[in-house]
Amino acid sequence: MIQPPPQGFPKVAAAVAAALGLVAATAFGTAPLRDVALPPLHTVVENLDIDAVPAALHAAGDDAQPFVRSERVQRGDTLAAVLDRLGATDGEFHRLVASDRQARRLLQLQPGRTVTASVDATGRVQSLHYRYGGLDADSVAAPQAGGRITVRRADSGIETSEEPIVLERQVVMGAAEIRTSLFAAIDAAGIPEAVATKVADIMDGEVDFNRDLRRGDQLHVVYEVVREADSLDPPLVSRILGLDFSVNGRRHEALWFERSPGQGEYFAFDGRSLRKAFLQHPVEFSRISSGFSSSRMHPILGYTREHRGVDFAAPTGTKVRSSGDGVVAFVGQKRGYGNVIEIRHRNGIETLYAHLSRFAEGLAAGRKVSQGETIGYVGSTGYSTGPHLHYEFKLKGDAVNPLKVALPASPPLEAAERARFAASTAGLRTRLAQLDGVRLARFD
Repeated sequence: MIQPPPQGFPKVAAAVAAALGLVAATAFGTAPLRDVALPPLHTVVENLDIDAVPAALHAAGDDAQPFVRSERVQRGDTLAAVLDRLGATDGEFHRLVASDRQARRLLQLQPGRTVTASVDATGRVQSLHYRYGGLDADSVAAPQAGGRITVRRADSGIETSEEPIVLERQVVMGAAEIRTSLFAAIDAAGIPEAVATKVADIMDGEVDFNRDLRRGDQLHVVYEVVREADSLDPPLVSRILGLDFSVNGRRHEALWFERSPGQGEYFAFDGRSLRKAFLQHPVEFSRISSGFSSSRMHPILGYTREHRGVDFAAPTGTKVRSSGDGVVAFVGQKRGYGNVIEIRHRNGIETLYAHLSRFAEGLAAGRKVSQGETIGYVGSTGYSTGPHLHYEFKLKGDAVNPLKVALPASPPLEAAERARFAASTAGLRTRLAQLDGVRLARFD
């Protein structure tokens, strides 16, 4: 008969015995069911030499290498909760972090961010990495953005250090076919929604996305995404590199080209600049709820009056951008306008943005702003029946329809620039051409 294991027999040996038993059971379960004479049963008793147990079975010992894990911060998380999910049982580390001014930033965790920790077999944290500050899609064109704090265990307690965030970049290609709307086509093709918004911005003034799109229109796009290295955070769309958009039988192209280091814009394949002096839509892709009119029944005042601007309906908090380069002339409240911004541009042009929920941080009179820069956020302050942006365009003091005013475009490429433009965008044209054979996603 089989003798019971001696007292103090290690758990490792028991694990080996259990594993062998499991193997035997598995073999029995998979044997074919045939009438075969079984050999006689013999019982063999052998002593197991502990020194012969493979070293791999001691991996749970004190000398095991630390393991590295990452966890996404959830809403309401504390550092202790995140450490628990990381497999760390290290109250001492938590106390050390709480007592260090620089490391206390870890106690201000933001939902969606990633915490990465190196934890040893005893549950002690050896090092921990956390990114503070968000990656903004409007700023990821820079080689680095934000910062990362690292906390390491040391003989004297803990050591903290900070370093810039290293971004990983990737070029992605996509194709979509319009069945109902641009956003529906983008979603059906598995392309990030931010691409649709950026396409609408690039084609501002070229395509009316509320009226021009037809069923069967096709979009080919090459774009860049970035993400923090070694992070669980989803990638962000940083920039459209090139697009080819067939809209209602007309072809629209755009290629990103830097005319000088750090200064780029979009050009058509023939070198025509797509940059306008002013954006027609200062709100990210939105719907016009009320147009420019000499007589309109005011929804609140109840009588007919001029509507000296254009209303763009959008959810509260949607970014509002400066339609052109200029200087802020006024930031504050004005009766029916609610929260309002006025910007003074060249050649006697002024723009006004009203009913804002709030202003961009640091915005003040006298500050210079660039075209496309976020200056405020959609709201419903003042005489407003719902969240929208009221946008006015004034030429030498007179209000004009911003959707119809004729404005000059940027100068075309010079002869010396054309050769460089053709060389630097040749690869993008090739990628866009390759998308002709891609089976397009459909959304009905």
